[in-house]
Amino acid sequence: MNINQNDQQPVVVLLAEDEALVRMMAADVLREEGGFKVVEVVDADEALTVLEATAEVRALVTDVNMPGSLDGFTLARVVKQAWPHIGVVVTSGRMAPGAQELPSGALFIPKPYRPADLVAAVRTVMPSDQTEMPAEAPVPVLPSAIKISQPHTGTGAAGGLAQPLREPEE
Repeated sequence: MNINQNDQQPVVVLLAEDEALVRMMAADVLREEGGFKVVEVVDADEALTVLEATAEVRALVTDVNMPGSLDGFTLARVVKQAWPHIGVVVTSGRMAPGAQELPSGALFIPKPYRPADLVAAVRTVMPSDQTEMPAEAPVPVLPSAIKISQPHTGTGAAGGLAQPLREPEE
């Protein structure tokens, strides 16, 4: 049985941010004020690994400047091409997107942003019609430069699925 009601299961948001304090703050805001389930990663490579492993993600929030093989603009375009049902929010404190840098339907919010603006942006980019979410994970087409089958050696890597370690709650 396919559960499509938001009130039965929290919506999953993938948060790609390399700055630990910014990532913790954004994740807390999305969880506490937005009611979302948040999966945290430190770069685009880990984000793609998570997306390959699960069909539950409904929105991506990504920083622009991150370590790894892709920046946030490129990650946003890859995600919209391979997983068109996922809403995309791009953030940066250093640059604004050019005319062709954001995919159709994606939003940009500059840093520093207000918590309410982040939550509103995520809600805006998510498809309102739950039938747009595929029942099974699509077969994505990743850029050939990304080799997700190899173990990651970068900061924040936690094995094959690159699941982030939980931050201490105290």
